[in-house]
Amino acid sequence: MLKKTIFILFLVLFTGNLNAEAKTYKMVFVPASEKGDESDYTNLISITEKLTGLNIDTIKVTDYNAAVEAMRAGRAHIAWYGGKTYVKAAEIANAEAFAAGVRPGEKDAGYYTYFVVKKDSALKEFKDVKGKILSLNTIGSTSGDLIPQVELSKINLSIKNKDHFEKVFYAGSHDACLLAVLNNQSDVCGMSSRNFEARLEDGTFKKEDVRIIHKSDRVPPPPLAYSKIIPKEDRDKIKKAVLEAHNHGQIGGYGGKMSHYMEVKDSDYNVLREVIELLNKNKS
Repeated sequence: MLKKTIFILFLVLFTGNLNAEAKTYKMVFVPASEKGDESDYTNLISITEKLTGLNIDTIKVTDYNAAVEAMRAGRAHIAWYGGKTYVKAAEIANAEAFAAGVRPGEKDAGYYTYFVVKKDSALKEFKDVKGKILSLNTIGSTSGDLIPQVELSKINLSIKNKDHFEKVFYAGSHDACLLAVLNNQSDVCGMSSRNFEARLEDGTFKKEDVRIIHKSDRVPPPPLAYSKIIPKEDRDKIKKAVLEAHNHGQIGGYGGKMSHYMEVKDSDYNVLREVIELLNKNKS
């Protein structure tokens, strides 16, 4: 009788575990590309789910602030952030950077801001952008807003000074910023090198159509970050799975195809914190 009771209890517990629903976490995306950001992460998410036993659902938001607020409010648990946005999310939304994608053929996840003009443009040097029409990504973008402002400040130009540019506008994405140049809507675009390379690779434009008149210093990579409200056990599972994902299939990320993901930590973004602080001082 005792053996039968023990067997029944074991069966109930075993069946209960089989029927238990896997934990589900929400992953939020920021608008960096016109090409559909979730598609870049489909395989990575699928592999991560398989290796961790967790479910990951995706959410797309319209701007960078919304991505931060989603994590702050607990509606999102994992995020693909730009560097500047991550700094804000770490400050107010309990975010922690843990990984960044490395493009095929490269050893580092860092990237750059490019200032791009059409091939036949009269702009030959970076200083020639004064008085012209400038297109950027969107407010809050690291390589399409923050870093362009930093680079312009080095040649004593500011997007806030109406005498420095004929017009400055935010196109809404890195792709749209570039297309504004190609379609003669702006003279120069400040954009992510990753999106530039991705659109070159997929044939959106040809290399001979444009020129890069300025390249910034290295920008800390756009990280994957998770909320610290996720139990540490699950955070460790997610991090391990992402760093090993390339061993289980083709993966993508910010800017398209990735060879692998490398580990990053919060202190890697201190350089951006310093830049943000410097820009804020210059505004005051």
